[in-house]
Amino acid sequence: MRKIFLFVLFLLAGSSLAQEVKDLRILHWNDFHSRNMPYEVSKKKDGETTRYFVGGAAGLYGYIKQNMNINAIKLHGGDEYQGTPISSITNGFSQIQLLNVIKPDFMVLGNHDFDYGYWMLDSALNIAQFNTLGGNVLRENINKPFASLTGFKVVNDIKIGFLGLSPEELPTLTLPKNLSGLRILNTDSVLTEGIAALKSFECDLIVLVSHNGIEYDSIIASKFHKDIDVIVSGHDHKPLFKTKVVNGTLIVESGSGGRYLGILDVQVDTGKDTIVMYKRELIETVLDENITDKDMQKMVEKMEEGIKPELQKIIGKLEIDWDKDKNLGQWEADAFRKKTYSDIAFLNSGGVRKNLLAGNITVGDIWEINPFGNTINLIKVKGSFLKEMTANHLKKAQEDYEKTGYYDYLIVSGLYVEYSGKDMMDGKNDYIKTIKADGNEIDDERIYVIATNNYTATQINKYFGNLSEQVTAEETNIIDRDLIIEAVKEAGIINNSYEARFLNID
Repeated sequence: MRKIFLFVLFLLAGSSLAQEVKDLRILHWNDFHSRNMPYEVSKKKDGETTRYFVGGAAGLYGYIKQNMNINAIKLHGGDEYQGTPISSITNGFSQIQLLNVIKPDFMVLGNHDFDYGYWMLDSALNIAQFNTLGGNVLRENINKPFASLTGFKVVNDIKIGFLGLSPEELPTLTLPKNLSGLRILNTDSVLTEGIAALKSFECDLIVLVSHNGIEYDSIIASKFHKDIDVIVSGHDHKPLFKTKVVNGTLIVESGSGGRYLGILDVQVDTGKDTIVMYKRELIETVLDENITDKDMQKMVEKMEEGIKPELQKIIGKLEIDWDKDKNLGQWEADAFRKKTYSDIAFLNSGGVRKNLLAGNITVGDIWEINPFGNTINLIKVKGSFLKEMTANHLKKAQEDYEKTGYYDYLIVSGLYVEYSGKDMMDGKNDYIKTIKADGNEIDDERIYVIATNNYTATQINKYFGNLSEQVTAEETNIIDRDLIIEAVKEAGIINNSYEARFLNID
């Protein structure tokens, strides 16, 4: 496709453009993570903190309906599953039933959509009344894609081709057993094949729905900008309030949890297969009874009815806001270590799924913070190997960040490390300056017990790179969520502050 962009905002009123110019509206959302009920957020302005409710399946659907028109399409950027109890209890079927009402035109499959096993996802999709994409995931036994690579739709006489990419790093983003028999195909090869297929339909517009994150999708745009016009992104939970433009390809993303609905209005010259104008908007789905879809709300309430009494039980009180990347993650890592009598705990930050404002802590809060039902594993290593693991993790995190702009770092308990980021980036080997376990220097010959979850234990290379020894994990069969619920009950009142446990001395 030829692409000659005029990057100016336009008013969607009467147009004096040529007859071939047609209007298209793209409504999009991503990483909903089964946030079916409205949830509370806070916002600071002029020193004042305002707390209010957003989202929910019925709220999001209400905003979708409010912003629909005859020239609109609905796209889902993946990760509908995982995040609240109802998704885990129903193995995702609850979410498919709700999406059957919303009816996205296309949804790409994200990594968490595979969390209950690909066979369970396949079973749920048998009742889906919408199209799914993800042609880079191959079923090896039958040599066919798990979901479609391409899709096609005509809207307002615009012939639109769709491509779908599940995460390239899918094997490291869920438990290996969930993907047994599946293989990820080369992204460039898959896109080349898909674009060729869509060109045969003489598409006016090609839209990629990708669950790979903005940085990765920017690389795709730099390679395939001559053919891909728009990328609807997901995975990294970033709300893009302004369109990112890479070599003329428009990239949009709408955050996570249904807090924002993305709108991209474009005008397409169908004679030249070119977007000539565009306008971008993110709408916050603030709870509004006049907008919330009442029928959808009844569906959600009926789903939640049976489990609500247990989830609403108050088990503790939080006197300070919990930040999942800071004091919340550390509190959970400390609980892992205490409950298992281990020396150290490693907890992947991506496993802690939401913040929590000060107030009562309920069973449901812990389910939403720890939705995956991972189990606790124990790893025993010598002190010398523990030093190697720590050094490797710091270097691996830096390499991942340079490559993708993101890293799923480890939250630690019982370990204190001072390192020189400058020395590490300069390629020096002695960048760790201090490393202590429980306040004492590491003894190279002593055996240390590490508590972690089974996801981290099965993804050792993801977090620690190539190690000199094989790591063996012992399964405790203790579910992390159950451990944390018990720990909150025991603590009663919680007000822990964040500590610097990995300290870059530069």
